[in-house]
Amino acid sequence: MNERFNPPPNWPEPPHDGWIPPADFHPQQEWGPVPAGWRLWAGRGPADPGPAPLQDSEDVPASGARPRERVDTYPVRVLNPGMWTDNHLQSEDYGFPEPKPVTPRPRLRLAMTITATAAGFVLAALTATMFVLLTDFAIEDLPDMMTEPAGHLTSVWPDQQIAPEPTS
Repeated sequence: MNERFNPPPNWPEPPHDGWIPPADFHPQQEWGPVPAGWRLWAGRGPADPGPAPLQDSEDVPASGARPRERVDTYPVRVLNPGMWTDNHLQSEDYGFPEPKPVTPRPRLRLAMTITATAAGFVLAALTATMFVLLTDFAIEDLPDMMTEPAGHLTSVWPDQQIAPEPTS
């Protein structure tokens, strides 16, 4: 027989493997209906299905890299997952194009770092100087300015002059 009984998930399990329901079999009402598209009879495959369709995970590249053969010479030390001491990363592309060559510019980097640091110091010195000048103005000059009469505030219209009130 090439087919076997395949009960739906909401039905109880058959009493044993290979159980075939009798010809007058009717499911009980509390089991519920058969889900749409469910096949009650599943075909049996060959006794030897052959190799699995999936490969071993060590042979499947995760990033498009070509799989490497296992290292047979020991001692090999694991640096990171997938990286051994005998690993030649320079010769592998991992599925990406070769990067464009970059010329090292340590002098330019050093000059930019020195310039940015000097600009930071100058900005900090200017900020401190302005703070000192404003504090000095607030302590020394501002009280004298507040005691003087504000003559320019007493006139309402340019042609009208109002005499300031005498202070005692």
